[in-house]
Amino acid sequence: MKKILTWIKPTGNWMHIWNYFGAFKPFVELAEWKTAYIFIADYHSLTSVHDKETLKNNKLRLLKEYFALLPSDTNIVVYEQSKVKRINDITWIFSSVTPYSLMLRAHSFKDSQNKNSEINMSVFNYPILMTSDIVSYDIDIVPVWKDQIQHLEFSRDIAWNFNKTYKTDLFKLPVAHIEKDLQTIPGTDGRKMSKSYDNFIWIFDDEKTLKKKIMSIVTDDKWLEDKKDPEICNLFSIIKLFASIEKQEEIASKYRAWNYWYWHAKLELLDIILEYFKDAREKYNSFESDMSFIENKLKEWEKIANKIVDKKYKEMIDIVWL
Repeated sequence: MKKILTWIKPTGNWMHIWNYFGAFKPFVELAEWKTAYIFIADYHSLTSVHDKETLKNNKLRLLKEYFALLPSDTNIVVYEQSKVKRINDITWIFSSVTPYSLMLRAHSFKDSQNKNSEINMSVFNYPILMTSDIVSYDIDIVPVWKDQIQHLEFSRDIAWNFNKTYKTDLFKLPVAHIEKDLQTIPGTDGRKMSKSYDNFIWIFDDEKTLKKKIMSIVTDDKWLEDKKDPEICNLFSIIKLFASIEKQEEIASKYRAWNYWYWHAKLELLDIILEYFKDAREKYNSFESDMSFIENKLKEWEKIANKIVDKKYKEMIDIVWL
C-alpha cells in the first residue's frame, strides 16, 4: 500500500474555506486506500513563532479543527512532530551529508534573506529537518503545490546523498503529487481569501459571526429588480464550492430573475455552509470542553510514528557507525 504524507505549521493559520477546499479535502481524497500521515510541524513553526502560549494555542486549535473534519474511523495518522523522539537525530546525520551550497539555493532561505537580515539557523536548516520528516516513514507520495516542489526536490537530493555516501538504498525517494490549481476563492472583500487580508470565512465561527461575515461579502450594486450574472459574482463562486449541480442551477436561475437580491443568496449560502459542516462544527464544539478523544488518539498515533522512526534510525545508525 502506498504511503502519503502532509503537514501543517501551527503559525496562526485558520481552517477557512480556501484552506479546506484547496488543501485539506484534496489530501483526504488522495489518502483513500493509502497509508496516510498528517503531522503538526511544531518544530518548523519555531522559525517564526517564539511565544510558548501562542504556539500552544495554535497547536490546540489546529488539532481540534483537523479531528473535527476527519471522520472518526479515518485511516489518516495524525501526530505532533516534536513527539517523534529520533527525528532530530536523523536530521543531524543528514546534515553531515548535505552540501552547504545546496542549502544556499533554498527558496525559503532566500525569501527570508530578502525580507530580514536577522535570519536564525532554523530557517537555513529547514530543508534538512523536512527531509527527515518525509523519508523516515518511507513515504511514496507528497502532495505539493507548484511553488513547493523545491521542498521535495531537496528531500530527494539529501536522501540520495546519504544513500550514495554510504552505498545503501535505505531511504526511498518520494515523488510529488502536484496539486491542481484551485480557482481563486474570493474573500469577503473580493480579493483572494486569506488570513493576512482578514477576509476569510472560518469554518468553525459561531453562527452569528458566520452570518455576519457572509452578509458582508462584497457584490455589485444591482437592485432587486435587476437581473444578475452568477458567473461573475464573488458570492456565487463560493456557493459553487458547496452546492450540488442541481442547487447551483437553481440559485443561478434565481440570479437571472427579477426578484432575487444578493442577501437572498447570502442567506442560502449560510444555510448551505451550516449543513455542509454540521457534523464537523458539532465535533469542534464538543472538543472545546473535552479533549480526551484527541488526546487518546494522539497517544495511539505517536506510538505508531515513533515505532517507524525508531526502526529507521536504528538502520541508519547501523550503516553509519558499524
